[in-house]
Amino acid sequence: MLNEMLRLIFPPRCIFCKSLLSVGTTIEICSGCHTKIPFIHGNIVETAGEKLYKSHCDGIICACEYSGIIKEGLIKYKFFDKASYYRAFAKLLSNRIKNMTRNTKFDIIISVPLHKERERIRGYNQALLISKFVSRELGVAENSRVLRRIRNTQSQSLLNKEERHVNIRDAFSVSGACEISGKTILLIDDVLTTGSTVNECSRVLKEAGAKAVIAAVVASGKKFNYE
Repeated sequence: MLNEMLRLIFPPRCIFCKSLLSVGTTIEICSGCHTKIPFIHGNIVETAGEKLYKSHCDGIICACEYSGIIKEGLIKYKFFDKASYYRAFAKLLSNRIKNMTRNTKFDIIISVPLHKERERIRGYNQALLISKFVSRELGVAENSRVLRRIRNTQSQSLLNKEERHVNIRDAFSVSGACEISGKTILLIDDVLTTGSTVNECSRVLKEAGAKAVIAAVVASGKKFNYE
C-alpha cells in the first residue's frame, strides 16, 4: 500500500528517456526504449574456445549485451548516484533467470561484494540491490553476508585482462562456510567484462564447499558462443 501511495505521488518514469509510465507498470522502462535493449538470446556455453572461467563458474546467465542504452544506464546506475535504477535492471535479470532455469533449483543467492570503503563512497552496493530484488522475485533466500571482499582492489575497469586476474586474486573470503556447503548458488553482479571477478568469487565459494555456482549478470561486454 505504501508503494502504491508513493507511486501516486511520484509517478514512475522510464530510466532511459524519463517518460511517465502508468502507476501499475511492472518495470520502469517504456515500450519505446524496451525495443532498443540489446537482449541476449540463447544459452552461453563457452568463450574463446575454452571452458567458462576455467570451470570455477558452472554457468552464466546474462540478460543483455553491454552496449547502447543498457551500457549508458548501467554507467549512470553505478557511478552517478542512480540507485533507483536497480529495480528496472533487476527485473530484466529476473525475467531472464526465470526463462533459462525452470529446471534448476537455487538454494541461495549471493551478490558480488563491494569493499566497505568503496561502498561508503558510492553509497550503495549496486550488485546487492539487484540481488535482493532477484531474491524476492524468485523466492530464494538472499545471503550475501557470507561472501566478503577483504581487499580494496583497484577498479577492474582500468586494467587489462591479465591485470584483472592478478588484481582480484585472493580479494574475497567466505565467513560462513556451513551456510553454503553443498548448496547451488546464484551469484549476482551487474556487469561482466573479462569474467575475472565472477571467476574468483566462484573459486572461493567452491573451495568453501559450494556444490555449484551459477553467475547471473545484467549485461556482458564479453563475446560468447551460444547454443
